[in-house]
Amino acid sequence: MLELIEAHLTSPATAIADREGELSYRELDRRSAGLARALLEAGLRPDEPVVIHAHLSRWAVIGMLAVLRAGGRYVAIDAAFPVGRQQDVAQACGARIALIEPDMIVPLNGPSCRIGMTTLSGGPVPAGQARLAYTCYTSGSTGTPKPVTISRAALAWSTSARLTYYPSPVTGFLLCSSISFDSSVAGIYWTLASGGTLVIPSQRPSDLAAAARFAAQHRPSHLLMVPSLYGLALRNGLADAFGSLDTVIVAGETCPPALVGAHYAALPEAILHNEYGPTECTVWSTVHRCVPEDARSSRVPIGHPVPGARVSIAKPNADGVGELVISGPGLAEGVGDAYRTGDLVSRRGDGALLFHGRADHQLKLSGARVERAEIEHAMAAFPGVREAAVGVTRGLARLKGFLVTEQERIDRRALRAHLLDRLPVVAVPAVFERVDGLPRLPNGKVDYTALDDG
Repeated sequence: MLELIEAHLTSPATAIADREGELSYRELDRRSAGLARALLEAGLRPDEPVVIHAHLSRWAVIGMLAVLRAGGRYVAIDAAFPVGRQQDVAQACGARIALIEPDMIVPLNGPSCRIGMTTLSGGPVPAGQARLAYTCYTSGSTGTPKPVTISRAALAWSTSARLTYYPSPVTGFLLCSSISFDSSVAGIYWTLASGGTLVIPSQRPSDLAAAARFAAQHRPSHLLMVPSLYGLALRNGLADAFGSLDTVIVAGETCPPALVGAHYAALPEAILHNEYGPTECTVWSTVHRCVPEDARSSRVPIGHPVPGARVSIAKPNADGVGELVISGPGLAEGVGDAYRTGDLVSRRGDGALLFHGRADHQLKLSGARVERAEIEHAMAAFPGVREAAVGVTRGLARLKGFLVTEQERIDRRALRAHLLDRLPVVAVPAVFERVDGLPRLPNGKVDYTALDDG
């Protein structure tokens, strides 16, 4: 991975543009090398975990590169997360050393050796024999952080696969992903390996106003967002600010067909890609280049395997729907030869994978199997609905629809008729509730524990 980046570290070009200004590749080299030396002087061992306690900022990237150069593996803890979550991850990872962003307010319990990121001890960094790159803690519905450790070889493969698949070089990447989740990995290393500029508009990934300002100023070529956030950006009229983009990627949630239509109506010159990949498979495993016709389909494909990845469908039913299994060079440590995703997929005629939701999100109501994603797609297709989610009142075996709408009132009778045209009667929610926004986990995905029995 470092070999992909080091060729650019002598360049005077801008590596990072954030709220503090611009940082050149030469300065990124100097700062990360100084911190790497400080880590080695603190006795860092190969593959030892090092906490990076920072906001989404230049300091996070400097820290990541420093840990890799010193031979450790980093655990990025986003300082914008709830304090309890920060402390849980700091203690769970067992790190002895933490790199701390300047002026950090929240002290972490756990790491005994704390190194401020302004520390510069100078001198060359000796080559190490490290094998691991980072540990990411996923955010499940139980709220208990789960560690996923990725090797340097897997990270190098994932980044190289991007360089192979995407034809357009990254001159600027608008980074709108938390450092604690692997969606940020895509933009950070892809950009640094390309010699482009990481454009970091805000400490908060959801700050669309800042994203628009920085996009207008720095003219990035690439963007990755979760579909719900990107859809909100388009509805808020930010397409003009995003006019420099030639590549837009949505990932982390199901991409609704309406979003494809909205994208090509607003940014017809930018290609939209729908990526899919569990954290356990190093960011991405499949990808689909969206076309305007996808807006008229029942679901947007998650596409074909990325270069080097392999996929299969386990135990398909009569309709060809089964569990997606992934293998290849991106598998996390301890996964084995293949990763059973728990996601339900089928293949359409051209071999592209279609996503049918989570196996653990299947509900059995009145003897019938019902998938939440199917219901949510149908609700989101109703005019005036921006976002939709389904909760379950377990004791009554009843579905409840939660709707984020453009207007205060919605015609529930028309909505129910709309759903009955698309779903079996047992899959139509008994009640609907308009909400200002859906509850979300720290990774941006819908928090169904907050909706069920609500």
